[in-house]
Amino acid sequence: MKFWSNAEVPVGNTQVPERRLLAAVLQRAITDYLTGDGELRDGAELWLMDDEPTDAPLSFRFICEALDLDMPSLRNALRLQAKRETSQARQEVAM
Repeated sequence: MKFWSNAEVPVGNTQVPERRLLAAVLQRAITDYLTGDGELRDGAELWLMDDEPTDAPLSFRFICEALDLDMPSLRNALRLQAKRETSQARQEVAM
């Protein structure tokens, strides 16, 4: 499941490779959160949903700011999508 591709990262920016790297890190975390299992999913959830401020260069907050993404809106969208995925999986198991 892919929510965007690196082709969607604007090319007019002089830091395109850096932005693409940040987008790829975020994309991987989202994929792990929505489709991963066990520790992989748990680690992605912790990284995406943790509100503790950090100076880590590749924190969720840092990446959202660098890519000009609204962090609370993205988190809400991810929670909703995760609920849909869980609900859909339960329906498929019940069939």
